[in-house]
Amino acid sequence: MKVLRVPYKFCFIILCCTIFLPIKLVTANQISDKTIENQLDAYIISYLEEYQVPGASVAIIQNNEYFYKKSWGITGESQEKVTTETPFTIGSISKSLTGLAIMKLIDANIIELDDPVQKHIPWFKLEVKQGEAQITIKHLLTQTSGFSTYTGLSISDKESLDLNAIKNNVKSLSNVKLTSLPGKKHQYSNANFLILGALIEEVTNQTYAEYMEQNVFKPLGMKNAAADYETALEKGYLTGYQSWFGIPQKSSVTYDNGGAPYGYITASVEDLVQYIKFLSGKDYIGYLSEYTMNQYKTPHIQTGENRYYGLGIRISNPGTEEKIFWHSGSTPDSHAEMFYIPKSDWGVVILTNKNNQLEEEGLYYLKSGIINILNGNQPVSIPKNTQTVQFFIVGIISLLFLLSIYLLIKLKSKTSSKNRLWAMLGFVCLIVSAILVPLFLKFVQSPWHSIKMFAPDIALLTIIMVFFLALNGLLAIRLSFKK
Repeated sequence: MKVLRVPYKFCFIILCCTIFLPIKLVTANQISDKTIENQLDAYIISYLEEYQVPGASVAIIQNNEYFYKKSWGITGESQEKVTTETPFTIGSISKSLTGLAIMKLIDANIIELDDPVQKHIPWFKLEVKQGEAQITIKHLLTQTSGFSTYTGLSISDKESLDLNAIKNNVKSLSNVKLTSLPGKKHQYSNANFLILGALIEEVTNQTYAEYMEQNVFKPLGMKNAAADYETALEKGYLTGYQSWFGIPQKSSVTYDNGGAPYGYITASVEDLVQYIKFLSGKDYIGYLSEYTMNQYKTPHIQTGENRYYGLGIRISNPGTEEKIFWHSGSTPDSHAEMFYIPKSDWGVVILTNKNNQLEEEGLYYLKSGIINILNGNQPVSIPKNTQTVQFFIVGIISLLFLLSIYLLIKLKSKTSSKNRLWAMLGFVCLIVSAILVPLFLKFVQSPWHSIKMFAPDIALLTIIMVFFLALNGLLAIRLSFKK
């Protein structure tokens, strides 16, 4: 039999390739990962500097393993250093966790998705019979109950530390009217998840915070998470900062026990990474049955082009490779983003401890930019934090101030100023001063206390503008009678 002879040099080359090629590939991957990490560092820091964010924490996972995990800055009056275990209020991401708690009760056959709310909360009534008996648990989860966004804001951010705050807030809904019949229209409203929080308390005979701790936080390994003020403090929560003209100021807003189901759960990036691991379907198998899990992650109501709302979670681009599970959230002194992309298996959590309604756009850009970097593309540019609206209002106030000085000078002069034009100007100024705030609130679809909390600089400037309008109105009318 003929034997094939292989040259020794060839064998040596094959051996070297076998040994060293994987090392070179690993090294190349490490270099690539390091490049992405450096890009992420520079991009996130550019956002934090542009928006003057005192403290932030970001975590990124792939295949349920940490790819990136960093924190920056300080938080609280004591200015403690932020770490990846530092709890932040996570805003409306709380709704996703409340939805998960409801699904846990459904899985245990304690409640059903299509149960009327009044079956479990018999004291839940509206002042006018508008079909509250037809409001189901699913209507609440999908934000189709008929409660408006404005109604939800009107009972939000009450800064109550009472452990009965959730139930008391739900009872206060008895004097509001539904703006549509249940199931007919999607209206994003904190009221829906507030009612779900009360329902959890009714059917479990526990406080919302106790149920969440025992049945959501602990099972998912969310060791820093809390749903009431006292527990949040014990786990390291500190208040953040409100933005005044872009400058962070220690928050004047306190925690709201009544707001935990829709916006005041506190959690760290490490906690929300555990939640993303659950969403991936790889960890915590058995926490929910497959059927219930599928219900939870199914898009139920379309809210925009390629955007849907599930049972407390948002889903974009379902049925495509760009599918993403996500939710954002904000409180007066924090802003948060959380998302999971099944195709690439990336999961990202971004927590910051400064907020202003007019600055929230910046974090949406940061989110998009991070996705681009992870996909190997150029990140989008972070928009400048220019306070254009604030300076525009300051300009109007300056003109009104100059007008008031002019009117005072005219009043003190000895010359006659009797003129109908002054009277007309005066009446116009008084009318505008009277209707300015109501028109503003109608335009932004928010109650005044929400403006004060989420845009305190705008609220102050608005009050100053109303004052000068009224003052100029009175001065102009007085001047019109001067002889």
